[in-house]
Amino acid sequence: MRLKLFLGIKDIWRWFVLEFKSNIPEVLNALERSKKEICETIGTFVEGEAKLRAPVGDRADGDTHPGLMRRSITHEVNPDNSGVKVGTTQEAVNSKGQPYAVFVEKGTSKMAAQPFLEPACLDNINKLEEIAGQKLSINMNK
Repeated sequence: MRLKLFLGIKDIWRWFVLEFKSNIPEVLNALERSKKEICETIGTFVEGEAKLRAPVGDRADGDTHPGLMRRSITHEVNPDNSGVKVGTTQEAVNSKGQPYAVFVEKGTSKMAAQPFLEPACLDNINKLEEIAGQKLSINMNK
């Protein structure tokens, strides 16, 4: 974009040519790069927090695979980098073949809730915002 300015000083006109370069394409590319990095980093962080908080059964209590639910916690970034899902894989099933992480997280009529996924995210909102800000800042300065 070119802009011509002129200044009138005692009947003498001076022309200045100023050029402006748009950085919009670079900014959009940095934002796109940031989305994937932000989602991956947040997913890794929340996955780790959830694994730290997940209860582990005991063989003495009849748990046939203690730690299986904790080991099955993982994350996956959406294909369009619009978000990240953190949860358990289909490996964490009870003796009836049913996924049980949701029962542990939310509880049942016979078992108290032992939340681990939701607190892993909600208790760390400020940290997640900080992570996103850092990744965005790094990519904007590349």
